[in-house]
Formats: sequence, structure tokens, C-alpha cells
Amino acid sequence: MSPAVLTLAPPASARAPMRSPIAFRCEATAHDLGGSREILLATYLGRSPRLAARWLRAEAHHLARLLSPASDALYLRDAPLTVAGPDLPRPDAALRAWAGDERAYEYVLRSLATGRAFVFTVTDSDARYSLHVYPLPTRRPLPPQAPVPARCPPHSLAGTGRHRRPRGRRTFR
Repeated sequence: MSPAVLTLAPPASARAPMRSPIAFRCEATAHDLGGSREILLATYLGRSPRLAARWLRAEAHHLARLLSPASDALYLRDAPLTVAGPDLPRPDAALRAWAGDERAYEYVLRSLATGRAFVFTVTDSDARYSLHVYPLPTRRPLPPQAPVPARCPPHSLAGTGRHRRPRGRRTFR
């Protein structure tokens, strides 16, 4: 074979194509610009690429609201607010634009379905915010997660748990 044919059609990998992982680790982090500190803002374990992509979109909207809250919010009524200049970085606008873009959502979905990691990063004047999704290849299905109890833990059935003496004949001494 000529070298040109080898560069146009490289040999196929001997490994079987990777199946879609069963779980995805999703994280939202903040880093200082010096790179010495990292703060974990939120985490999520997605069971499918679609759930992980939905979490990314929702977390981008949430982070944008935290970075640029509405000026009429109750918790800001006594805070001194200043208008930012046009030359300052606006990570909230980048997060909102990315989260609202359907093509970006489909790209994330395709990337996760093939088993690749995804990272989206925006930078402020003080920090760098990142949204990460890592595939977790697992050999066995993950056990189902129990829903979070609404108010209190469920009660056990009568007779389970503590061992009691049968209520049959009692002897008194």
C-alpha cells in the first residue's frame, strides 16, 4: 500500500466501540484566577446523557441568576448597586446564551452519548466558573436510588426490628 492510502484510511481500532456509560458525574465549580482555590458549587449523578445535559442547562441558568440577580430582588433592596461598564466580562450573559442555545444542547447530548466528557467554562474578573460532566463507565447497572423522604422516614411494620418475647404464657415468680 502507498503511504497516501494509509493516511486517508487508518486501520480501525481493535477495541470494540464504547457503549454509552450508565452514569455521569456532573459538577459546577468556581476557581480563583490564580488557580490556588477551587469551590464545588453543585453536583449531580445523571443516569443518562439526557438527564446530565438537562442538569447542565438548568445549572447554567441557576449560576447566571446568582452572578447577575434581578435588581428588584428582596435581598438586594438595601445593598448599594452599581451598573457594570460594557468592557467588563459578563459570565452571566455567556451562561444564559449557552443554556438557551438548542444546538449547544444537542452537541452536549451527542458528546455524552458517545462517552466523552464535556466542560463549559466562563471567566469573570475575579473567578472562573466551570460546568463539568464526566462519564462513569460501570459494568453493572447502578442500584435504584430511593427518593428523598418528604417529612420523616417511613415507619417499619409492627414486629420487625426489635425482637420481642412471644405473648403466650407468662410465668410470674
